[in-house]
Amino acid sequence: MELRAIKCFYTDRDGLVELEDDVLSIVRQVRDLYGDRIKITWEPTTQHYVLIENSEDGNERLIFTTPELDGRVLDRLIASDSRVRGYKDAYDEAERDQDRAQAAEDAASMEKVRDAGEQLHWVLNSGSRIFIPRGVDG
Repeated sequence: MELRAIKCFYTDRDGLVELEDDVLSIVRQVRDLYGDRIKITWEPTTQHYVLIENSEDGNERLIFTTPELDGRVLDRLIASDSRVRGYKDAYDEAERDQDRAQAAEDAASMEKVRDAGEQLHWVLNSGSRIFIPRGVDG
């Protein structure tokens, strides 16, 4: 059963009772922030409130469930919203860091062999013979 801010209800004792807002305004605040993209429902079998996202591709996705509908729900919802907090994927960030470290290591290695590589290139292109020692001692 989807929850909406109750505007009025009827009781035998009081008759028609009109309300200005829901308790703690949680449903209204979620509607103000997210419109119809997020809906709050009550699950009678578990007796939990269920927050569901109506995604752009038409699927419904579970955000989380909670036994109480209070201010913590709104805080948790906002904290979990990647659009609000400038989402950065930790895996992608680690990959970028590793790519930068690898590029720096490659550049350092290229600098070490640059002179020897240029000499080798010149010798190979000149048609001369090259002498390769059998060992380090010559």
